[in-house]
Amino acid sequence: MRIAFFIAATSAFAMAPLWAQRPDTWGSEKSAESRSEPRQQGEPAGDLGKPLDEVWRIVFRNSKGEEVALDCEVARTEKDKERGLMFRKTLAKNRGMIFVYNKPEEMNFWMRNTVLPLSIAYVHEKLFIASIHDMKPLDLNVVSSDVPVLYAIEVNQGWFRNNAIHSGNRITIYKKPDDYKIERKNKYRKEIKVP
Repeated sequence: MRIAFFIAATSAFAMAPLWAQRPDTWGSEKSAESRSEPRQQGEPAGDLGKPLDEVWRIVFRNSKGEEVALDCEVARTEKDKERGLMFRKTLAKNRGMIFVYNKPEEMNFWMRNTVLPLSIAYVHEKLFIASIHDMKPLDLNVVSSDVPVLYAIEVNQGWFRNNAIHSGNRITIYKKPDDYKIERKNKYRKEIKVP
């Protein structure tokens, strides 16, 4: 009997602080962390919008038979793959991100916290593009690969179309960008005709 009374009294004492509060203040207590400046929704915490360090050069053989180079940040860890291009405000003209997986699988991407309009190419393990899709900023609809693929490449929306890159086109991956030199055209150099 005493034990039951002791437990009931202890329970009532433990709950007393909550009862002592007015109902309109319940839940208003804040931890020291939540009292700090509120973050704008959709803004990154810390360095989430920072580019990744590792870069591969991906060379596409387009529908015209030309080679088109794209420098891609490499997302290989689960953390980097989950973050992707979230919180980025810009992406340079010939830059992108390649998502690297250990084995072919069906991929599913969405645009949560991503304000840039992007296009995604799903790449088969035999290094050809299985499919290309455009994705809308902040869209939570899932864009699937339809077939198992080993890589996914995200770029600025329209980059594939503008470079005549379509499903079926092949790619070559250079893990050291300097292994493939990009020819730079000099707009100031004129061709001199040989007499």
